[in-house]
Order: sequence, then structure tokens, then C-alpha cells
Amino acid sequence: MLTLPLALPWRAIGAALLAAGIFAAGWAANGWRKDAEIERLKMASAQADLASANQALSDLRAAGATIRAKADEFAGIQTTLGAKLDAIRKDLKNAPKLPADCRPDAGRVRLMSDAVDAAKQAATAR
Repeated sequence: MLTLPLALPWRAIGAALLAAGIFAAGWAANGWRKDAEIERLKMASAQADLASANQALSDLRAAGATIRAKADEFAGIQTTLGAKLDAIRKDLKNAPKLPADCRPDAGRVRLMSDAVDAAKQAATAR
């Protein structure tokens, strides 16, 4: 019958267990360090995204204010132009009819010239 030796190498087993414990502790500590680094990178990325979003929001607010100002300006111009167009329509409706071979008088030529100049200025303002 075979007998096993009773003397096990306890020192070798203890040294192996101690080395395994130290390795596991180091592995866990390194994991914690890496987790902290990942969290720091995530936080930096989130702060950069927040700053970018805040900048975009402020740009959007500025653009909205500009659009509102231009819309108000357009509404004022449109009101003024509407009144001028109504006056021109009234003048044209009430104007006496001219014969086909007649030339327009100086007043009508001046009105047409002013209208052409106003149209040219409006076109260049765009």
C-alpha cells in the first residue's frame, strides 16, 4: 500500500498564497485607480459638452434676438410701404386718362423716377 508523506511543504504553500493575495490586492488597487481615471475623463468630457451646449444656447439666443429685431423692423417698413402703396393706387385710380399719343407731365415723370430710385435702393439694400 502506498502511503503519502505527512510532511507537506507548508512554507511553499504559504508563500504561494501570500503571493496570490498580494497579486489580488494589487490587481484590485489598479482597478480602483483605473476606475477613478475613467470617471475623471467622463467628468471632463461632460464638462466640455456642457460648455459647448451653453455656447450654442447663447448663440441661439443672440440669433433669436436678431431675428426678432429684424422682424420688427420689417413690420414697420411693411406698414409704411402699405400706406405709400395705397396712396399710389388712389392717385392712379383718380388720375385722368391720357390719350395714347400724349406724353406724361413733369409731375408724373418725377413720381416714376422717385419710384424707380426707391426700387433700386431697396434692391441694393438686400
